Amino acid sequence: MASHLERGTAFRRATMWTMQQIMDSGAMGVQITISGKLRGDRSAFEKHTLGILPRAGHHATVIVEEDIAHVETPMGLIGIRIRIAKKEKLIPEFEMKKDKKKKSIPVQKPEINVKEITDIAQVTDSKSSITEEEQVAKDATLIEEADA
Repeated sequence: MASHLERGTAFRRATMWTMQQIMDSGAMGVQITISGKLRGDRSAFEKHTLGILPRAGHHATVIVEEDIAHVETPMGLIGIRIRIAKKEKLIPEFEMKKDKKKKSIPVQKPEINVKEITDIAQVTDSKSSITEEEQVAKDATLIEEADA
């Protein structure tokens, strides 16, 4: 990454490219902190993280490796700190979570009883005392009233 910055590559492009290369090589996580005169006269810093990276405790000291580099650019001095968590150094207590398959809930289909449906239909038919001819006449009068 330092050589990219010395050649004039944009620092964000170099950072993202380096992080992707590290993750593709089998790392568990990576954090790159770049600080110095990045954009203008003022000094600034940016942190970029990808994956899982323990930051404190015993796991952080065992799993994570860190390196610091300094680059001289026309703008000024830039510092690069790269922290990489390696999968090979994984402690048994610190296990990666496996992808769990979602349990599908079985859908219960209701049983349809044809006899009940015909009974309900007969009850509703017996309740209507109006004949079909009378219903047609009512509908026609309603339409005439709506038009008027």
